[in-house]
Amino acid sequence: MPKTLVTCDSTIAISPEKAKEYGLRVLPLNVIVDNVEYHDNVDIDYLKLAKMMRAGSVIKTSTPTPYEIEQFFDQLFKEGYEKIVHFTISSKLSSMFDLFTNICHEKYGDKVIIVDSKSIMNFMLSSVLNCKQLIEEKGYTPEDAVEEIKKHVTDVEVVFIPESLTYLKRGGRVSPTVSFIGNIIGLKPVLCFNDGALEKIGVTRNVKATMKEAALKFAALHKDPKIYKISIVAVDANEALVEFIHQIVKEYLPDFECTVDGFSVNVEAHAGPGTIGMIIHRKNNVY
Repeated sequence: MPKTLVTCDSTIAISPEKAKEYGLRVLPLNVIVDNVEYHDNVDIDYLKLAKMMRAGSVIKTSTPTPYEIEQFFDQLFKEGYEKIVHFTISSKLSSMFDLFTNICHEKYGDKVIIVDSKSIMNFMLSSVLNCKQLIEEKGYTPEDAVEEIKKHVTDVEVVFIPESLTYLKRGGRVSPTVSFIGNIIGLKPVLCFNDGALEKIGVTRNVKATMKEAALKFAALHKDPKIYKISIVAVDANEALVEFIHQIVKEYLPDFECTVDGFSVNVEAHAGPGTIGMIIHRKNNVY
């Protein structure tokens, strides 16, 4: 079997130190703040970006250049890898999958397999690490490992609640009128993740009540805690609210591992600081 490496982009939302611990090679994504380009976990992280957004900076996201993409893969092939499996952020949230597919097909042929993760952040990380486990520990071919992972990429339940509609408006996700009215009367959008896309499923004035309902919904799924875990995700959010969610997870889902994780900058750029969420997804290394 060819010497294979599993890689991904920085949507997985982990630090460089954690990536090194996992043995992952991560391509940093870009964010443009007040017309200055930054690279995720190189010269900016989600906490620094939150401060910039709170201060009113103009935020845009962009894709890596073809040069950056080719430089990333060329270096890996120079190190002796013969095949690379690369996961991108969900194609329903970004053009990254198409961009990488076109560039890599033309330059590398079947030496690079581009995988649409149909996910973001920690549940994208789970797919990446599970694919890595299948290849490195279970002896799967890269192609078979990818097919196995694809069976479960949408096996996730997500509830996201942004602090306000302001940043969704700036990213074109809601109209200025809806944003203005919603912020005035205290409405917050409730988002889910459906087949790789973020969708609005409602609004709320009571985040605690909505998160309690989500925990009850997760419990009713009867997932196996040996295979699934709970992630609370937050960026510059109210600490008391994070702790409240942690407590309701302990109450309604006591057998599940639960972690509190941050955001990737490309997701935060659209959702905004203050966003909080709860996710039930497959664990890392479940095979």
